[in-house]
Amino acid sequence: MKTNYKSLPDKQCGFALFLVLIMMIVIAFLVIATMQSTSMDTRTSANDSDHQFALQNAQLGIVAAENLISSWPATIKSSSDRKVFACDCKDGLCAANKPFIAESKLATVESCGSTLKEVWKRDNVFTNTGNDPSIQSSPSEAKDGMKYRYVIEYLGPDKDAGVGIYLFRITSKGWGRNESTSSIVEENIQAALYDN
Repeated sequence: MKTNYKSLPDKQCGFALFLVLIMMIVIAFLVIATMQSTSMDTRTSANDSDHQFALQNAQLGIVAAENLISSWPATIKSSSDRKVFACDCKDGLCAANKPFIAESKLATVESCGSTLKEVWKRDNVFTNTGNDPSIQSSPSEAKDGMKYRYVIEYLGPDKDAGVGIYLFRITSKGWGRNESTSSIVEENIQAALYDN
């Protein structure tokens, strides 16, 4: 059988090649878009996890502050042992911007004027530097990744609750695994620290 070469077209259009190239480009764009979406979801999930870790660390600071406050009755034997809540938050004890009563058997509060900022807005507080007066997590906790700082404000005795009941505001800042991730938690507590 002989092939009739005259019946074959003289020129090829190449339409199939063009169609395949267009489809390959579309598929490549879809793959890139899917990879970017997956990468973004992974980063978002990691950031959310780190923020939750920072929040947990801040809550550990609240618990540590509550434990410190509960130990005070054993250390205050006379008026010279009273806790001093200063304007510069010395030793993590901060003067509140509006304490109910500034003096008690437990504490004394420095007068700082009416322009005192909230604790978390004050200079050098929660900076995590050497001159930061806030109380920090212990070295053993820091080994486990628990990194927090806290300050305690004295709000005065709670006269409505009875004798020996005091009000405090605890502000705690926790850090995540990434230094730029942090969380601040503030809590008002009522502590039964009965007078001697």
